Amino acid sequence: MLDTRYLKLLRDLGQHRARSLLVVAAVAIGLTGAGAILNTWALTQRATELGYRSSLPASATLSVDRVDAALLQQLRAMPELAAVRARLAVRAAVQSGGGWRNAMLYAVDDFADPGLGRLHPDSGSWPPRDGEWLIERSSLEFSGASVGEPALLKLGQGEAQPLALGGVVRDVSLAPGWMEHLVYGYATPATLARLGAPAAFNELQFRVRDAAPDRAAVRRIAAAVKTVIERSGARVTAVDVPEPGQHIHAAQMDSLLMTQGAFGLLALLVCAFLVVNLINAMLAGQSREIGILKVLGAGPRQIMALYLSQALLLGVAASLIALPAAIAIGRQYAGFKADLLNFPIAGHAIPWWAIALQLPVGCLLPVAAAALPVRRACRISVGAALRDIGIVTSGQALATTRRWPVGGLSRPLLMAIGNAFRRRQRMVLTLLALAVGGAVYLGAANLRGAVSASVDLLYADQRHDVSLRLAEPQPAAALEAAALAVDGIAAAEAWRGQRATRVQADGLDDGFAVLGLPPASVMLRPRLLAGRWLTENDRMGLVVNGAWLKQHRELAVGAELALTMDGRRQTWRIVGSVDAGLQPLAYAARAAVGGEALATSLVVRTGSRSAAAQLDAIQRLRAALAEAGMPVASSQLQSEGRRIVEDHLLMVVDFLGAMAWVMIVVGGMGLASTMGMGVLERTREIGVLRAIGAPGRTIQLLVQTEGLVIVVLAWALSLPLSATMSLLLAEAFGRIMFAVPAQVIPSAATALGWLAIMLLVSLLACAWPARNASRISAAQALSYE
Repeated sequence: MLDTRYLKLLRDLGQHRARSLLVVAAVAIGLTGAGAILNTWALTQRATELGYRSSLPASATLSVDRVDAALLQQLRAMPELAAVRARLAVRAAVQSGGGWRNAMLYAVDDFADPGLGRLHPDSGSWPPRDGEWLIERSSLEFSGASVGEPALLKLGQGEAQPLALGGVVRDVSLAPGWMEHLVYGYATPATLARLGAPAAFNELQFRVRDAAPDRAAVRRIAAAVKTVIERSGARVTAVDVPEPGQHIHAAQMDSLLMTQGAFGLLALLVCAFLVVNLINAMLAGQSREIGILKVLGAGPRQIMALYLSQALLLGVAASLIALPAAIAIGRQYAGFKADLLNFPIAGHAIPWWAIALQLPVGCLLPVAAAALPVRRACRISVGAALRDIGIVTSGQALATTRRWPVGGLSRPLLMAIGNAFRRRQRMVLTLLALAVGGAVYLGAANLRGAVSASVDLLYADQRHDVSLRLAEPQPAAALEAAALAVDGIAAAEAWRGQRATRVQADGLDDGFAVLGLPPASVMLRPRLLAGRWLTENDRMGLVVNGAWLKQHRELAVGAELALTMDGRRQTWRIVGSVDAGLQPLAYAARAAVGGEALATSLVVRTGSRSAAAQLDAIQRLRAALAEAGMPVASSQLQSEGRRIVEDHLLMVVDFLGAMAWVMIVVGGMGLASTMGMGVLERTREIGVLRAIGAPGRTIQLLVQTEGLVIVVLAWALSLPLSATMSLLLAEAFGRIMFAVPAQVIPSAATALGWLAIMLLVSLLACAWPARNASRISAAQALSYE
């Protein structure tokens, strides 16, 4: 036999089973959303940390003009280094089952060496054999290649040659090829030599012996390695020292998941509103029972324990539903995140602490939400509790219905509006739940608009349709003349790209790209942030973009800096800054970057906006340049480059916006709970209406109209709240990707679209309470207490 207290607990939940199930569902949804994000973050962290570190990634990569066996032996004798290897990295193009794709091909001195930058074989042969190549897993589908089938590979001005694809490997140190629109391939030095690659390795990588170094320590070691290399007679052109033990995209993913996790917690708080409504509904009809319990000797603590046990039971039920769902969704979402980081999650389990944390949160959230209303109800005196007659409508609330000063409204509409304001505390909670969800929805829409506007602004400055990278530097004037002679090419401009380095205090060169172009360029006019644009007289003038200044905060427009380009050390002056590009970049006059005569790239504007016509013009241009002895290494449509940028940016926006839908669902459940309790409170009124002849359709209309009043108010409240949410999302996006101007006012279409969603939510949330209200008979209603 169950104790009488537990029988009462189960009876109370049975009497309010519809709202109890609604609360369980809402808490389960909120806990699933927050738990899935936590599980995703924990599993991604474990997989990336273990997977990345198990690959023994390079601590630093140095670009050099040559590496020989004696230099490798000397470096391997350094006590600070655990492993050293030489690598050859060359740009290429791959054709397989479609058009040409840009590619990066790598060869190392010993693929079988497990001490540095391990590649994980996925299928096919390993290591690569002479005459074949391997592809990185994330590039396979993008490339269109198939294992065992030949693909055409081409390096620079060399002839395209067929090479069999021998297998698939995973390189966790690289960003996914499909995301970068780049094919990563691996081959032996002999195979690359067949394609025309230089015989000498051009990169040197090492891994430090310290298991947990900081970046400053690695830079000091890299400076010592650079000194050794230069003493051997070789030249170091660039040094890259990533954050030790951290994947290139790990920081962005962590920031994104933390932001989503914050919205998950917000959704849980919205769920707490539903618990408050349910407990208030129970307590409103049980004042007499509380008084009787006190007469029988029950103390406030015992009564509180009884009702809080109900809340705990709801939390346990919600947790039992949410935990398996959060685990399943978390694994799926983590798999997607891992694909973005190019990591497998197979073989990794969600850490136990992540699951253990969700259980007490799910169980105790309803208890915490119910504590205040239960405490308030338990403090009522015995006399007041015994005189209470149950759920009633106060005279003040009825008076509110009659005092509406709006003319021209029908009496049923006035009654519905008045009903919405009867329980102001409950209405406020419901409004906040819906308005916060709306603010997140509108904020995400504003962020999408701001990102799209930023991308539009970025590419509006680039007034060309195609960019072509040449296999070898060519005379600029001849290059432009050859391009303009091709039918369909409306304008052409030759540019010169160069790598510049700036010596830092620790002795390392801080490398970045410098783009040399005509000062009167018609193909590129970035928006000035400070200073001025280049002029014909700027022989040592430099214009930098915002991303470059962000990395060099100690410099500003007007500052001088010493740079080394093409082996020459010169002093440059920053004459301006522009809003252009996501990567650090600088612009200079073409004559100052390697001389006026030579160019390394060509940008053209076609005479057609059609993608098919542009591709046809580019094919003919490439053929014409190859015939003129100026072969093209790779080309890219501007529209494709824009799509790559938008894919990166809008994917993050969509992840943030997904949490808004979780909150909208929870808010809709809150509205359903509010309307269900309102119908219960007005049971006698509904009986009076039925007694005087009101049909069921009229009763349904009253309930639906009351819900519409609430959602319209929530929609109006969400508009100003979305301004703050837009600022918060813009700041979070700036940390994850890059700064965008905050768009705080939603467009009319977005605001009206959100209103339409809110109206649909209202109709769905009020459907069941309205149906129940219309089925109450007059006799049943008038006898209700």
